[in-house]
Amino acid sequence: MDEKLSPEGTAPIDDLRDAHPNFDSMIFFDIDATLIDHASASAAASLQLFDHFSREIPCSRKEFPRVWETALMKHFNRFCRGEISLFDQRRARIRDVFANPALAEEECDARYRVFIQHYESLTQPFDDAAPCLARLEGNRLGIISNGVREQQIGKLRRAGLLHHFSVMVFSEDVGLGKPAGKIFVEACRLSGDEPANCVHIGDDLTADVYASNTAGLTPIWLDRIVGPNTQLQVPAARIASLNDLNAVLDTKLCCA
Repeated sequence: MDEKLSPEGTAPIDDLRDAHPNFDSMIFFDIDATLIDHASASAAASLQLFDHFSREIPCSRKEFPRVWETALMKHFNRFCRGEISLFDQRRARIRDVFANPALAEEECDARYRVFIQHYESLTQPFDDAAPCLARLEGNRLGIISNGVREQQIGKLRRAGLLHHFSVMVFSEDVGLGKPAGKIFVEACRLSGDEPANCVHIGDDLTADVYASNTAGLTPIWLDRIVGPNTQLQVPAARIASLNDLNAVLDTKLCCA
């Protein structure tokens, strides 16, 4: 049987499971832009949507991925704040990008299905996700995600990552998404841990880093873009890759 190599080609993934000690703390992960490359899949799927309805979309093909992502964030954040339902935020997104506020619900749903079918087929894990989780084998790992439960679990399953996680909480489970503290509190409750004994790794400063800190968890900021040297408003480690996570955990947590 062929060995699976880590993305760097330095060690078989199976060997990484023994490379790290167990920690007392519960370790939670965000999904999109942390474990799964949402942005690439969303941009590619949005172009499929554009090509299907190009005559009805009032912007260029080049502009459309940015227009789509802007509408996505605007209305998905409303859903996370509990202002609208999951289905209504999808319809609002479609009405925005088609510049047609009177578009019927059934037509919105049909057009959204064109996008989501392509999106779900295109989602891929980041190269550092599987090796990172393999190194943490034997630790208690969980998910805190603003995504839709069925869709997010599907991403993890297709990526071969689902089996790593024993606790998973999604925004639809609690009626609010990050940065609301309620979703972090529920995740800690399900894990049986106090927030002070939990770590959360995510890419979004507001929704992941600041919010988890406010809820009492230890935040770790995954800054894949490696932008300007942002002055963090809370004590949090900053890593550029999940390959750097183990070293941070070694300094942040006490080993069992």
